[in-house]
Amino acid sequence: MIKKRLIVPALVALALPLTLTSCNGNSNVESAGEDFEVYSIAKLKERATKDNPVKVEFWHSFGDNISKSLDPLIEQFQEEMEKQDIYITVNAKSIGGGYDGLRSRVNQGTKTNSIPTMILGYPDHFADYISSDILLPLNDYVNYADKSIGFTDDEIKNDFVQTYWAENQLTGKNGKQIIAGIPFNKSTEVMYYNASVIDPLLEEHGWLTEDGEWDTPTWDELWTIAETLKEMVANGTCTWTHMFDGNETTVSAVKSDYPVYIDSEANFFITTARQWAESKDQPVYTTVDANGKGTVVFDNEITREVQAYFLEKAEAGLWNLPKKVNQGYGSNMMNNNEAFISIGSTAGVNNNASSKYKMKVAPIPQKSFDSGVQAVIQQGTNAAILKNNSNNYTRLAAWLLIRFLTSTEVTTTFSRETGYLPVRKSAIESDEFQEFLVDDWEGDIAATAKAILAAYSQQDYYYTDPAFQGSSIVRDVVDLMIQTIYCNGATIDAAMKTAYQSLRDYQINVQEPTTGA
Repeated sequence: MIKKRLIVPALVALALPLTLTSCNGNSNVESAGEDFEVYSIAKLKERATKDNPVKVEFWHSFGDNISKSLDPLIEQFQEEMEKQDIYITVNAKSIGGGYDGLRSRVNQGTKTNSIPTMILGYPDHFADYISSDILLPLNDYVNYADKSIGFTDDEIKNDFVQTYWAENQLTGKNGKQIIAGIPFNKSTEVMYYNASVIDPLLEEHGWLTEDGEWDTPTWDELWTIAETLKEMVANGTCTWTHMFDGNETTVSAVKSDYPVYIDSEANFFITTARQWAESKDQPVYTTVDANGKGTVVFDNEITREVQAYFLEKAEAGLWNLPKKVNQGYGSNMMNNNEAFISIGSTAGVNNNASSKYKMKVAPIPQKSFDSGVQAVIQQGTNAAILKNNSNNYTRLAAWLLIRFLTSTEVTTTFSRETGYLPVRKSAIESDEFQEFLVDDWEGDIAATAKAILAAYSQQDYYYTDPAFQGSSIVRDVVDLMIQTIYCNGATIDAAMKTAYQSLRDYQINVQEPTTGA
């Protein structure tokens, strides 16, 4: 069980019962789209009465597992606000289709102003919202002199994880830098594996530390283990013992199409390209100039070499995408004993844990730890405010909610319950969080701690790609390109050419291929 406690962050107290709604936005917001002004807490208090609360429409894309951790925090925000006689109703809604579906829903709703007050999203989504002029820059809130509203310099410069903060600094409509969002839920990719069957193989090769960790896996090591697993499944010797309901049980693998699955097509393409690059600064995916204009450069000799390497391993039956077997995540095959390794987000940790095997979590494989570039993606969403269907009361209420959700206490709790990483150093370094990471937990919370520890072990390798107008489309095109190669049998050359033509059709700037293909 997760240890619960009352959270009272050291910021302005905030309140009202949480309402989950299926509405399509605050379409009747008074003075919607009005010129922006930072209202005082006192002015909000005059307006946000018990009989006439300020309403905040908040869209995210969390499933039930994450929503059940988020919803009580929103409730607590409202309860704390009510203590100051400020009444806010937060209508929290999960939009289907993941964050790409959420982005599409916002883009569609922009035409009719059926968009929310507050939203979670990625920087490349925010770049699109800046282009359509619906995003509210947060600079005036962040830097506001009244620190019951604004952040202190110490919070900005020393407490928020700087790489998380930096990715939200985007180029605004006027060409100046703006704060587009505030870091909320952060994650990276890790490697989940069935330690019951794999640890003995790792031990034979000398790849486990004294503490029993596979702490520096390489892709070549992964393929060696995958080949052995395929042989064991084929000859019927892939069995292991595991404690279940207090009894030692023998478990056997079922027919396995692939022993390894990688969840995210775009992350796989971009991360491996960076790992094969000659330096961290070598452009292998996209570039952005001083004016915020992006250029696609991913058809190059490095990415083609990388894809040829991985395609050979896929054709040998060592790995593939879950979509190859009509599944969404590798965890599905892990839990059915059809696969043994799944590379995916830390936020998916509890989907990979199982009563059928001992799960361990390792960093993702690298090309090498002795030379070259080590890379793993920094991902997760940020909280932003949209201006076209909001007024200065709803904007301030949304901002106070953002402050609450990104406070030290709340980011600690949200991390412990979900597998996302805290966005503040004060949370990461707190006694409570450090004890959580090393405590002798059981069940889901133990799995979460394992995932977070694996994530932090590779934090020196985190990367992000600069956002620009259309960069979210580039990821979509890369997702489809990788699917056509690994699921539909397209050649690398044909898939690359089709992807570039699609980007040209979207009027996204592309650098002509450097491969001569």
